[in-house]
Amino acid sequence: MDEEQAKPPQQTQHKGFLEELMGDVFNLDRGLPGTIWGMIKTPGVVIDAYFTDRGKYVTPLRYCIFILAVTTFISVRFVDYEEMMKNAMEMGAGGGLEDTIEQLSEAIPSFDWKAYFEAVTEISVSLLQKFNQVLYLVLLAPPMAFFLKLFFKKKKGRFIEHYVLMVYSLTTLSIFGLLMIPFMLTLENADSWLSFLFGLPVTFIFLMWTSIKYLGLKGFSEYLQAFLALFLGYLVFAIVQAIVTYIGAYLMVVF
Repeated sequence: MDEEQAKPPQQTQHKGFLEELMGDVFNLDRGLPGTIWGMIKTPGVVIDAYFTDRGKYVTPLRYCIFILAVTTFISVRFVDYEEMMKNAMEMGAGGGLEDTIEQLSEAIPSFDWKAYFEAVTEISVSLLQKFNQVLYLVLLAPPMAFFLKLFFKKKKGRFIEHYVLMVYSLTTLSIFGLLMIPFMLTLENADSWLSFLFGLPVTFIFLMWTSIKYLGLKGFSEYLQAFLALFLGYLVFAIVQAIVTYIGAYLMVVF
C-alpha cells in the first residue's frame, strides 16, 4: 500500500506548439490541406465546425497566422511592393511624384514632404510584408463582420460567427493572391499596381460565395445585402488604413 502511494503520478504528455502546427500542415483530412479545400468546396462546413467540432479543422487564428506567413514570404520574393506603392502614389497624384513633392514644398516649405512620402511608402510596405496577419485580424475582418452581423443578425446573431467567417475567408483569399504573381510579373513596373484592381473582383466574389454558403443566403435581395455589407466593411477598412498610414507618416517626420 505504501509502495503504491509512493509512486509518482503519471504525467500527461502534451504536444508542443510546433508539433501541433506540423500536424496541422501534414494532416490531409483535418489539417491545412483539408481546411483549404473545405473553404473552397464547402466553406459553411468548415466555419460551422469551429463552433461544433473544433478539432475537425485548423482553427481560424492558427490558419491565418500560418497561411499568411507563407504567402507573404513567397510574394515578397517576387513582387517589389515598394516600387508598386510609389507607382500607385504617382497615379493618384496625377503625375510624377517628384513634381508633386516640389509643388507641395513650394506651398508649405516648412514641412519635409520628401521624407513624408517616403514614410508613407515605408508604412504601406510594412503593413503588407510585416503586419499582414494584424492587417487581416484587426483592420479588415472586424468591419466586414460587423456589417454582416448588422444585415444578417437573424441568421447568425453573434459577432464571433461573422468574424470567424471573415478570418477563414480572407486567409484563403491570400492563397489565390499567389496566382496573381505571374500576372504581376508580366506588367511593367509602372502598371504593377493595377493587379490590385484585378484582385478586387476576385475578393468580393469569393467573400460573397463563403457568406452565401455559411449564412444560407437566398434570393437577389439577400445577395445584394451581403455585397453591401462587404463593401461597407472594405470601405471602413480602407479609410482606417489610410488614416493609420498618413498620420503615422506625419508623426515619423515630425518626431
